[in-house]
Amino acid sequence: MNISPKTLSIRSRLMLMLILVSAISSMVLIYIGYVNGKNAINESIFNQLTSVKASKKYQIESYFREIGNITEVLGENDMIAQALSDFKSGFRSIGKTELNAECSQRLSTHYDEFLDQVSQNMDIKDNPELYYPTSVEACYLQYEYIIENPNPSGEKHLMVDAEDGSVYNLAHQKYHQYLTDFIEKFGFYDIFLIDLELGDIVYTAYKETDYATNLYTGPYRESNLAQLARKLRSNSDINKASFTDFENYRPSYGAPAAFVGIPITEGAATVGALVLQLPVGEINKIMTGDNNWESDGLGESGETYLVGDDFMMRSISRFYLQDTVGYRQALVDLGIEEDEVDKMYRIGTTILHQRVKTEGVTEALAGKSETKVIEDYRFIPVLSSYAPLQLRDLNWAILSEIDKAEANIPINQFKKKVFIALCIIVLLVTFLAMYLASKFVQPIEKLSEGVRRLNDGDYSQEIMIDSKDEFGELANSFNEMTHNIEKQQDVIAEQSVRNEKLLLNFIPVSIANRLQKGEKNIADVYPNVSLIAIDIAGFSKLASEIGPAESVGLLNHLVEAFDQAADKHQIEKIRTVGDTYFAACGMFHPRLDHAKKIFEFALEVRQLAAQFNINYNINLALHIGVHSGEIIAGIVGNEKFNYDLWGQTVNETFALKDIEEDNQIFVSSQVHHKLHDQFEFEKYAMKEASKMDFEVWRYAEVRIKNQV
Repeated sequence: MNISPKTLSIRSRLMLMLILVSAISSMVLIYIGYVNGKNAINESIFNQLTSVKASKKYQIESYFREIGNITEVLGENDMIAQALSDFKSGFRSIGKTELNAECSQRLSTHYDEFLDQVSQNMDIKDNPELYYPTSVEACYLQYEYIIENPNPSGEKHLMVDAEDGSVYNLAHQKYHQYLTDFIEKFGFYDIFLIDLELGDIVYTAYKETDYATNLYTGPYRESNLAQLARKLRSNSDINKASFTDFENYRPSYGAPAAFVGIPITEGAATVGALVLQLPVGEINKIMTGDNNWESDGLGESGETYLVGDDFMMRSISRFYLQDTVGYRQALVDLGIEEDEVDKMYRIGTTILHQRVKTEGVTEALAGKSETKVIEDYRFIPVLSSYAPLQLRDLNWAILSEIDKAEANIPINQFKKKVFIALCIIVLLVTFLAMYLASKFVQPIEKLSEGVRRLNDGDYSQEIMIDSKDEFGELANSFNEMTHNIEKQQDVIAEQSVRNEKLLLNFIPVSIANRLQKGEKNIADVYPNVSLIAIDIAGFSKLASEIGPAESVGLLNHLVEAFDQAADKHQIEKIRTVGDTYFAACGMFHPRLDHAKKIFEFALEVRQLAAQFNINYNINLALHIGVHSGEIIAGIVGNEKFNYDLWGQTVNETFALKDIEEDNQIFVSSQVHHKLHDQFEFEKYAMKEASKMDFEVWRYAEVRIKNQV
């Protein structure tokens, strides 16, 4: 069932209007409040992310500055320079030592086991000989300090004395405990003393497989540690520490490793380097807040992490730490090969294994700082705040992010509260609208009842509304109206009669009846009608002589005489335009002798004009044209309509009237054909300029001369 607004009562419309206006106003206000609230919440979250990012950025930059400062201070320590000199001397003295068969055999077995483990975490070449130490010094020292070291892997630094009686061992006994205490106290992973002249690592604390190897020609010549050694050898600023970025470091079984180092000089010559291996754990501790993300204001899905210019992570992912199984499956679902995922999990970190090439990382590495909604490395929408890091020798970006879904939780809760508030407001407005609408329409109902009674013809009633507002005024006006209606009915009836008479002055009765019945497009064809057009010549000159008022009076007398003659001869007057009189015969009342009747009318009006000239001592002449044929008659116009005739017959009738010979009657060949046996006509020779293409005849009775 379709309910149109037109079928509703005023009470219902008013109630709906009040409800609609109030509801729309409430919704607009609530929407504005919701948008502002949502923006405020988003801004608050972005501010929180930016604050966390700024804090972590400051901590990381401060940490690297501190590491650089520690390295520079330690590099200026004379004891370090002396230790490097002693280790170099001891290292070179070993070159004269002969290796026994047991040394080579056990070293080979150690490397076979080492390479089996490394190959699980890194892509390496199949030939083990490529990774064996090649120098006598490396073989000897690795045998004595790694193979013969009674401590397990990872604790080789606990042995201070190799008890081999070598010069190198004396230096090791002298400096090893100090250097080990230093890296444990400051949290470094390892410490290296490197002979930059030859490229030998003459000392490390933790004794991994890079110990005693040559960084220029040995198995780790392509490592980032070797790159740092070459950089330090050619470094012009010997008092400034240099960094290398993280790489998967084979001596550490493929774990990520980054280094910081400074040249050691003797006089103006660079003879060696002090290098520290950076602790990954300390960086992760800063970025994860020691695994307390929620305490940092990052909720259940937020994290802050580092990304290098190779778009690989430089800190560990929160999701890897919190949901190891789920994160593994997520990586597989994202299309990462399971072998790569397995390597990540064997090494135990996402550093250098999790690729993060997002919009935020790209812009941050380009030097931009921004906050916006992007997709993170899991392809999940997040609110992200990112910026570049100001680190020496490193191009890293820092990002602080939280899942959009979690960020929207307070927004959704706010939306729910807003919706509940809107429902309550609409409900209250509905009840209030029902009450107000009922009170408001009471006067209208009284007026409506009065109108119904008035429609039934009861003009004696009065409507009583006790108020001084518009309804009270309307009731008074209604009462006045009912008292005046009866009087006005009589006036209307009288005016209707006048209007009808006036209408008949312009259009025929039959046409007027059709108009009153609602007929609009009135147009009829009359196949055989006679027309007369009479032009009263000399009237314009007369009007200028005697004035408009008197001339119009004379014209009215003459036209009135023509009208009486028309009624006498049953001629149907069409119109009078200025000094032209136009009539027809046989149109509304068909008859066979219409041509004769209209010609007799022409003779009489000519006689009337002659008598009129005598009576008023004027000199008016008539130009008369009579024609027969088919015409079209109808109403032209809608509001200001006119009844008119048109067609070729009408045009030719007016053309006959335009022949300028006073008091002559000109007829067409059609009229002549019908009347030639009753009246005398003579053929009229038209001037060459005439456009009439039919024969014209002139009535041949003795001409009536104009009478003055």
